Amino acid sequence: MTAPWYATWFNTEFYHDLYRHRDEYEARRFIVELCKKLGVNNGERAMDMACGRGRHAKVLSEQGLNTLGLDLSPENISFARQFQNECLEFKVGNMLEELDFGFFDWVMNLFTSFGYFDDDALHQRALNHMAQCLKPGGRLVLDYMNSAKIAAQLVPENLVHTDKAVYRISRKIENGIIVKSIKVSHDSTLNFFEERVRAFSKNDLYRMLICADLENIQVKGNYDLSSYKELDSERMIFIAQKPLS
Repeated sequence: MTAPWYATWFNTEFYHDLYRHRDEYEARRFIVELCKKLGVNNGERAMDMACGRGRHAKVLSEQGLNTLGLDLSPENISFARQFQNECLEFKVGNMLEELDFGFFDWVMNLFTSFGYFDDDALHQRALNHMAQCLKPGGRLVLDYMNSAKIAAQLVPENLVHTDKAVYRISRKIENGIIVKSIKVSHDSTLNFFEERVRAFSKNDLYRMLICADLENIQVKGNYDLSSYKELDSERMIFIAQKPLS
């Protein structure tokens, strides 16, 4: 059985090279602002679902949260474990499976670490699992690309040069999926990768959060938590709460 695209691409050196601009400063600024505006308290528990190499989870723990980072990739978790301490732990975990790690005040899914499946029932299952990890009154933060703006301003093709490789990136929208084809030229060899992410609208994700039995749903438009504007905002950042009873 062929591995899904994300299980292959995210484990390559080229993925981390292409997205190297996703730096510690950006992660820190967003998390610090989020914790300040949402009233995060020292000692609360947070799960960073699809934590990658741990850059957001690390900052969450520095804000006083007891943090668990979960990721599908054993390679990412192995890298992230260098940051572990008494308030920060990393484990391999799959959002499509029931998660038995206790209950959390916060569950975070950040930087479009969602929308990768071919079947929307799997997306709903993943959101349900995240919601089930919350304590009553706990909150889910879902940070997603603003699909409406991307569709309106889609760049069909561009080149990215780094010290490691040259990346020719082609983009199209196909059956509600934003498809990014990536041709990598490195040391006289060519490698081909693909990203396929659902172009969920604000209403799509809102409905899915309701179906996950969450309430008090807010939508922000960027990492400064400004108001969401459909064709202007860079992100769709959903904040939703599990009912108290």
